[in-house]
Amino acid sequence: MLRKMIALSFLLVLTGCGSMKPQDFAQKEPVFDVFDYFEGNSRAWGIFEDRFGTLRRQFTVDITGTVKDGTLTLEEDFLYDDGETDRRVWVITKTGDHTYEGRADDIIGTAIGSQYGNALNWSYDMDLKVGDGAWRVSFNDWMFLQPDGVLVNRARVRKWGFEIGEVTLFFNRNSSLAAN
Repeated sequence: MLRKMIALSFLLVLTGCGSMKPQDFAQKEPVFDVFDYFEGNSRAWGIFEDRFGTLRRQFTVDITGTVKDGTLTLEEDFLYDDGETDRRVWVITKTGDHTYEGRADDIIGTAIGSQYGNALNWSYDMDLKVGDGAWRVSFNDWMFLQPDGVLVNRARVRKWGFEIGEVTLFFNRNSSLAAN
């Protein structure tokens, strides 16, 4: 019985300490300035894997970012490997030294973001298109700026508290890539 209690206590300690926080990246470089990075043209390449690791979708996103009056507007045009297209327009405001809020038509309420060092973490719920309907899902979305302007984005997607998949994107703001 004592062994089981020790093992359970050890497991609780491990799981309680495993969550990343944006503050963990405060000293990491290059520093990710969200408005500066996304102003102008950029492109992202992404995949969606289900909870079993099976690749379900591949896509590219062409992004145009405009900063005006303290607001970043991101126009995202998606092209999926099956020919489907989609569009999302984000409106993002900086609400504090390290905090952001974002809104888009398919986002439920407000996306909350926190940025430190080279990392940004977004949390939000959205209505995700699935076939002819939509699923209400939650995103835990992490972005990490790398040298040479590459931005790595990994988002875990949950429904009813269970992980259903993961989205991985790589962004580049090189204007010659984004203009093609």
